[in-house]
Amino acid sequence: MNTLLARIAGPVVAGLMFLAAPLAGATSSPVEGVHYKTLKPAQPTNVGPGKVEVVEAFWYACGHCYLLEPRLEAWEKKGRAPYVQLVRLPAVWNPLVKTHARLYYTIEALGRPELHAEVFREINVRGNRLDTPEKIAAFMAARGVSKADFEKTSSSFAVESNLARATDLNKRYRITSTPTVIVNGKYVTDAGMAGSEEALFEVINALAAREQKGG
Repeated sequence: MNTLLARIAGPVVAGLMFLAAPLAGATSSPVEGVHYKTLKPAQPTNVGPGKVEVVEAFWYACGHCYLLEPRLEAWEKKGRAPYVQLVRLPAVWNPLVKTHARLYYTIEALGRPELHAEVFREINVRGNRLDTPEKIAAFMAARGVSKADFEKTSSSFAVESNLARATDLNKRYRITSTPTVIVNGKYVTDAGMAGSEEALFEVINALAAREQKGG
C-alpha cells in the first residue's frame, strides 16, 4: 500500500483490499458468490422503463471511494451502456457519515454537482474532514455559497426527504462498507469481489446486460 493510500484509507471499512480472483476473461459470466452476491429479496429500482439501475453506495471520507471516483466518472461518460443509469447513494451508518450524506444532497439541491469532486478532494487530499457544521459552512462559503443559503438548503424538505430515502435504501441494500455497487436492485458487488477496480466495471457491465435481456 503506497503512502497516499495508507493515509487516506484509515476511514474505510475493512475488507476492500481487492484480493478476490479477477474475472480472467469470463467477463460475460461473473460467478455468484465470487464476483457478486444476490440480494434477497430483490429491491425495486427508481429508473425509467427500459433502464437498468446501477447504484454506487459511497462515503466522502472513504479512501477507496475517492480512488474509484475518476474511474466511475469515466465509465459513466464512456463505458456504460445507454440503457444503464448510474445513481449515487451516500452511506448513512453513523452520525459523521450521515452528515456527509446531508452535504451530498445539499450540493445536489443547490445545483452545484461540480462540488461533489471538490468534497472528495477536500477530505482525502487536503485533510479537512468536514466533520463539523462550521467546517462545512466555511468550505461552501469559499465556493460561493453563503452560510444562510447553505443552512437553509441543508435543512430543507427536499434534503430531509432524500436523507430519509437514503436511510431506507441503506437498510434494504444492507450497506456496511463502501464503495458498494448494487445492479438493478438484485446484485451486490465491489472491487474486492470483482478482483480489481477494472474488473469491477466488467462485472457491472455483464450484470447490467443480463438484466437488460430479462435477467
